[in-house]
Amino acid sequence: MQDAATPSWVNPAFRLITGGRTWTWPELSVMARGLPDGSLSVDGKDLPRLIASLLAAWNRQVPLALLRGGLPAPDNVEAKGRLLLLETSGTTGTPKRIARSFDDVLRGITGTRGGDGGNWLLTYDACGFAGLQVLLTAMAGGGQLLADPTADAAGLVRLAVTGGASHISATPSFWRVLLLSGAAPPLARITMGGEAVDQPLLDALARRFPGVPIRCIYASTELGRLLTVADGWEGFPAEWLSQPPGEISFRIRNDLLEAKVGSVWHNTGDLVEIDRDRVLFCGRNDLVINVGGAKVNPTLAERRLLALPGVTDALVYGVPNPITGAILAADIIAPDWHTNDGWRVLATQAVADLPPPARPRRLRLVEALPLSAAGKKRRIAEEA
Repeated sequence: MQDAATPSWVNPAFRLITGGRTWTWPELSVMARGLPDGSLSVDGKDLPRLIASLLAAWNRQVPLALLRGGLPAPDNVEAKGRLLLLETSGTTGTPKRIARSFDDVLRGITGTRGGDGGNWLLTYDACGFAGLQVLLTAMAGGGQLLADPTADAAGLVRLAVTGGASHISATPSFWRVLLLSGAAPPLARITMGGEAVDQPLLDALARRFPGVPIRCIYASTELGRLLTVADGWEGFPAEWLSQPPGEISFRIRNDLLEAKVGSVWHNTGDLVEIDRDRVLFCGRNDLVINVGGAKVNPTLAERRLLALPGVTDALVYGVPNPITGAILAADIIAPDWHTNDGWRVLATQAVADLPPPARPRRLRLVEALPLSAAGKKRRIAEEA
């Protein structure tokens, strides 16, 4: 058994609240001492073991595989040193495993040995990059982490209220669920990431939580955190394309955003457009749907629907069609529309300026949208 000394980046005041009990740092350290030697693997369902595994992997300088269910646990890990083996989300494709140095994942995470590190709600899978960032931030700041890996978005909203969450980092889809619920936990900071953020959502959060700072983080498992926007507007300033805000540079090639990390340019896979003085995110390139030979980005219609009064969320996706191969469908959450017979006209008019293949042909009102374990919208084709 190896020593479970507290690393310099951990504030031992950190506490984990999950499964009806509170775990303190001394308890987690004892668990770390009991883990087997050699490389480790763990999933996000057992958070105490995950934290203990992080501690053991750091102190022993061995790799740790973080499992999300998309890939099997590795049989043999030939790599050595402080490495985290992360899985991509697989939201729109096949998951893959990526090795990141522990130090690189810790880059940008700060904490103090004293003071209040915040009362954090974990909304992401703790073994994904976004969830890991929340976990490490709470550990570094000596905060308290509220977690329930079995809960859906509505359950996590209730936990935020009963647990008095002051810090929540989540996808825009989660924040829409929170707004729709009417909940108002005592927030000191709002953080969003994982999906494109639209202006109506930013405005709605500012109204519900006046004076609370809102940060939008753009990051990926492969490249880490790339930029943070906190000015209250969707997208990021177009001037950052010529005057980067930090060490990472950006450019647009064929409507795709590229990021220069170190000396290498990387294709992020995110479609963007310049609208006046902002660069706006328009969804993933691999979300494009072939409708009768035309390549269609479903987020074009989705953004127009989200801008309609009364709409709290919307999802546009492809469904099979025997003639065109696929057509677009739209699921809309708009509670007030259930008593409005003209809602279909409103939705149709909102997308009327788009090319015909980009207009949803099937419209329906729903109570909720399907979310993945990462809190992102699930764009799964259904039978038409």
